[in-house]
Amino acid sequence: MSLSQSPRHASQQEPRTIWPRWLRRGILENVATALIATGVLMLLQPFSLTLYGYSFVTTLVGVAIFTFVSKFPE
Repeated sequence: MSLSQSPRHASQQEPRTIWPRWLRRGILENVATALIATGVLMLLQPFSLTLYGYSFVTTLVGVAIFTFVSKFPE
């Protein structure tokens, strides 16, 4: 049996995290990505000047959340 196929011992298991499920990286990264996409769509739409005005803020908030959340555990 090679090293990559050896069974995991109790001391080699990944540590359990106490973070709530909604604070994990996968879910919040998806929310941040959706915010970034929404901001870009708001920037590109030709109908509302108000949506255009908030597009940069929406994209910036999405990028900030994505940057912060990428440090969270999986």
